[in-house]
Amino acid sequence: MIAVIKCRGDAFTRRRDLVGGYYLSVTINLKYGNQELQAIISTGRYLGEIRPNPLPEITQPEQEIINGLRQPIGAPPVDFLARGKGRAAIVISDHTRPLTSMLVLPLLIKELELGGLSKESITVVIGVGNHRPVTENEKEYLLGPLYGQIKCQHSKETGYRMLGITKRGTPVEVAEPVAEADLVIAVGCIEPHQLAGFSGGVKAVAAGAASRRALEHNHKLGTLQGNALGQVEGNIVRRDMEEFAQIAGLHFIINIVLNEEQRVVQVAAGDPIKAHRAGEVTAGAMCCVKLHEAADIVVVSPGGTPKDDTVYQAQKSVRNALRAVVQGGIIIVAAKCPEGFGDPVFEEWMNAASSPKDIERRSAREFVLGGHKGAFIAQAVNQARIFWVSDMEQAQVRKLFFEPFSSLQEAVDAAAAIKGGDARVLVMPYGGLTVPGGSIK
Repeated sequence: MIAVIKCRGDAFTRRRDLVGGYYLSVTINLKYGNQELQAIISTGRYLGEIRPNPLPEITQPEQEIINGLRQPIGAPPVDFLARGKGRAAIVISDHTRPLTSMLVLPLLIKELELGGLSKESITVVIGVGNHRPVTENEKEYLLGPLYGQIKCQHSKETGYRMLGITKRGTPVEVAEPVAEADLVIAVGCIEPHQLAGFSGGVKAVAAGAASRRALEHNHKLGTLQGNALGQVEGNIVRRDMEEFAQIAGLHFIINIVLNEEQRVVQVAAGDPIKAHRAGEVTAGAMCCVKLHEAADIVVVSPGGTPKDDTVYQAQKSVRNALRAVVQGGIIIVAAKCPEGFGDPVFEEWMNAASSPKDIERRSAREFVLGGHKGAFIAQAVNQARIFWVSDMEQAQVRKLFFEPFSSLQEAVDAAAAIKGGDARVLVMPYGGLTVPGGSIK
């Protein structure tokens, strides 16, 4: 007889065979792009799955967004902010983030129109930051029914304007429509972030709509504080972003917290700092999960597209999995990566290195945006072997100092052969949203 014991409070699932003492095999399904991969794990010590803690879903998200726009946290209602304004800029996330703009934009623009702004006076700015420019098809995807009805540009095609310098020396170079607007609003989602603690909030403007020079200087501050995943207080990267956004004129945010099924669990709208803090609490409660025991083998998926579109994005789940694996363990990653590395500088750093030590030495000499992802990779392979299941060429994978596998089952079997039948195995189906042993600080 098989007993399945679920501790819902910490999202940990343990399975046990009441006759033989252990559950000998389990079938796992992991998201991979828009598909799923399946594998059978056979081990004497299956530790189960860790995934985001379940939170109540909002049954009427549109109404919750309207409530947030009309009764915001620490700020006047949006229609009030729009009164007497001539131009508005709405900064949204690009294709690498969960889709929130299609849900928010129609409701937000309606409130702006109630305040006296016309569609012709509103520009939607897709904040691509250091990512590649969005395609026209991606613009249509992000705007939904509003595509063709409202002016939309991505930040790299608008040009940038210098508005000042933060106390920490970051040049406030921001997309031209943001600099020109007398009302700036940011739309996004809140998730754990390696440098800023959490995504969302001021980051839409201070990273998404910022120049490469600004973003590079800000992210360089992260070398002074190390891994800041879920860290809010004392986070100098976020403090610098907040000052940047204040100089850039950010007035209001609408941030969504989504669970692993892309369903809304919170809407945080209002003051860019106060509203974001409220959303951080919810995101932290969902994403920071208890870790009962570190594993010899961790099997992880970023959670499918868009989190596994590139190595640049997918490596975030590796960072999270490192918190759950023992030193010298194995992390198996199922990440489709149809766009490969996802950043030319990152790719150049990896291609130029003959060993992780080369990257460590280079990153110690200089901080280069994109190259910092190479530094993350070097840290990861110093702690664990990385088995990589993807659509990438094997030669590309090896340049990451990962070990390529053509199937998830092949990788699982190889790891089991190395670590033995009593290896402790843990599965993270949504590695991009799961922070083992984490907490909000």
